[in-house]
Amino acid sequence: MASAFPQMKPSARSMTMGDLPSKVYRAMSGATVRRAFGNKKTEYILKLQFQNIGDDTQVRTGSGTVNQILSHYDSADGTFDKFTLPSSIFAGMGSSSLNYFKGADVSWRYAKPPEIKSVKTGLSNVSVELIGEIDA
Repeated sequence: MASAFPQMKPSARSMTMGDLPSKVYRAMSGATVRRAFGNKKTEYILKLQFQNIGDDTQVRTGSGTVNQILSHYDSADGTFDKFTLPSSIFAGMGSSSLNYFKGADVSWRYAKPPEIKSVKTGLSNVSVELIGEIDA
């Protein structure tokens, strides 16, 4: 398991609940049968936006840097390794909702490489997409 995601507060966050692992079987008649392969939801999606952050130095306290995100992506071996998220990622979220995404048995990994959009010299916007999975 890689080290925890950097202690940064995102500018925006969107989340999609996970679902039970299941499979649908269809007969030639059109009848369907659904089979669940577990009793816990998995594959939560968390999209984070970090707006106007410094490439190498912090421009605001707690804003983090592009370099921190890229270094963490490297340490997690890209999309391969799992890691935990600091509470700053969920700042401002109600505790009832937070329980769905920050359960003790949920680890996160990158769904794809971070996307970086240069705003001006030394400032960038970064998009990060994560997948939450249950530890085996």
